[in-house]
Parts: sequence; structure tokens; C-alpha cells
Amino acid sequence: MTAIIVILVVCSLLTASWTVTKVVRGIRVHNERNLQRKAILADGTPAQAVINSIQQTNAQMDDQPEVLLDLTITKQDGEVVHTVVKTFIPIVHIPMFQKGCTIEVKYMMIDNEQKFEVVGTYLP
Repeated sequence: MTAIIVILVVCSLLTASWTVTKVVRGIRVHNERNLQRKAILADGTPAQAVINSIQQTNAQMDDQPEVLLDLTITKQDGEVVHTVVKTFIPIVHIPMFQKGCTIEVKYMMIDNEQKFEVVGTYLP
């Protein structure tokens, strides 16, 4: 009987440790992503983008909807780039983010990859 209790306690401790590790790792990744987004918006190179489509996901942050923006971006040097950006849009700004609208984006090279962020989106 004691062995079963010990096994249950050990399994419970392992499960709790694993859960806490996953939660802490998820929070760390989320915070790093927000810091990266802030850096791009603060120091990135501006460009213009046309919204090809907008699709709402099931996620929200502080009651702001998460969306996927399919964008065609024209950089300052004339290069045209197609990308999809996942971001949160303040509800009051949704009319500005419709198909065919031109919006401002900023981009930056991070880890040998161009990262894009949309100006005017929600960032906690």
C-alpha cells in the first residue's frame, strides 16, 4: 500500500513539474515575441502593404481579436514581398484593416529572416 502511495506522489510531482516547465517556457516565448515585435516597430524599416485578405482566428488578447493578414508589401527599394502576419487589431481599428486597404508595416532582419509587423496593431 505504501508503494502505491509513493508511486502516486512521484507521478503527481513529475506531472506538476512538467506542467510548470511548459507554462514557464510558453510565457518566456510569448514575452520574447512581444519584445521582438516592439523592437521591429521601434527600429524597423517602414514599408507600405496592401491587404489581400484578413481572417480572424479564435484567439484574443485583452479583448482584441487576433487576425491573419495576407499582405503584399512594397519595400522602399521597390522590392515586393508577399507574407502573412499574425497580429492583434484593436476593435476600433478594424475598419482600417480591410481587403484592399494600404497600411504601414515595418520590417527587420532577425536571425537571417525578414520579420514584419503592422503599425497600429495591439501590443500589450
